[in-house]
Amino acid sequence: MNVFSEWARWRVGVNIKTMLNFFRRFRKKLADDGKPLKYLKYAIGEVLLVVIGILIALQINNWNYKRLERKEEIQILNSVKNDIENTIAEFDHLNQIRAQMLSSTKSIFKLTNSMDFENRELDSLIGLTFYRPTFNNILGTIDQLFSSGKISLIRNDSIRNFLISWPGSINDMIEEETYAMTLFQNHYYPVMAKYILIQDVIDQNFSTSFFGTQIRQEEYSDIPLKSDREGLLRDREFLNHLRMRASHLQTTNTETKELTLHARKLIEMIDNEIKLQ
Repeated sequence: MNVFSEWARWRVGVNIKTMLNFFRRFRKKLADDGKPLKYLKYAIGEVLLVVIGILIALQINNWNYKRLERKEEIQILNSVKNDIENTIAEFDHLNQIRAQMLSSTKSIFKLTNSMDFENRELDSLIGLTFYRPTFNNILGTIDQLFSSGKISLIRNDSIRNFLISWPGSINDMIEEETYAMTLFQNHYYPVMAKYILIQDVIDQNFSTSFFGTQIRQEEYSDIPLKSDREGLLRDREFLNHLRMRASHLQTTNTETKELTLHARKLIEMIDNEIKLQ
């Protein structure tokens, strides 16, 4: 318990008790003495002193309460800032992956015109289109603010309104990711698998992960079939799904870049608010 807060509570209790005792003695004096005016003036003075004491104690208690609230608010803002910085870092990482995927998509379309390619080259490009970058959506402190009701501790209206709208903005981006994932699983991958042996793609791409830790793949017996790479590049359905996949990647990249700009603005507002403490 804070010393000032404890003292304020004690002081209020003492003053009220003192006032009650005083009125008991004053009533007795009026009954025993013949000078009511003298005691009335004295009583008024005593009452004023007690009231002033109570008001001062309440003010100190209120000041201390607001100080503790502000301290908790600063802690929350620092936690929110840390979460937002982690989110920005994840956005940047995912956008880098999508940029590589978009680059590979453009290269595949170029090969459809020339049909001049090395098998390993095309397998590598196709493998890059298999990646499915998705946001983890770990909001941490922001989720706790809503579940605990402590969002009201944020005094700055701009910061509070941003935090209220942030989950909705994130969900819009996640919806785009989810839709793109559905198209990959239900359309893009099935038509591609009709022409390409997945083992060829795995051997070329996933044995040495392009975006992270090396993945050790188990060896399987050779399949007595060959990939029809030229057939794949001439398949209209495959090319349409590949183009749609690229379109969704571009949309998600644009959304995350806009979210990053807003997030950096929030960090700036938080920094300015913390400086006011």
